[in-house]
Amino acid sequence: MRARIRLAVAAVALPLLGALAACGELQQGAQEAQDGIQQAQEDLDAGAACVQAINIASFMPNFADPQQAQADAQAKVEEIRKLAEQTSDQALKQNLIDVQSSVERVANGEVTLESSAQWIGTQLEKYEQVTTTCSKVGG
Repeated sequence: MRARIRLAVAAVALPLLGALAACGELQQGAQEAQDGIQQAQEDLDAGAACVQAINIASFMPNFADPQQAQADAQAKVEEIRKLAEQTSDQALKQNLIDVQSSVERVANGEVTLESSAQWIGTQLEKYEQVTTTCSKVGG
């Protein structure tokens, strides 16, 4: 009689063990899918930040109108600051901080029409750094 009970228990336990193993595989598969979705979202976020960063880094004020150049630069400084705060990629964040520092010089009136050529050269280098960083973001 005990043999029959053991056989019955084994007959019931075997499918349960198989179901548990399958459940574990499903959980692992679900975790891998979740990780993949999270990585895709991070890549998308980094890509969106890069598009904004490239647009911001291409900022060139009209130095022929000093007051407008300063006003435009002040608005751009705030835009850069917000994007830098939201950016998770540290290299891109540093690039944005560098661009912000440069644009602040225009906003403060330090860069004039006469000194703008040197500033534009430096700004183009910062733009190149942003685009280089963005070409590496996301893998």
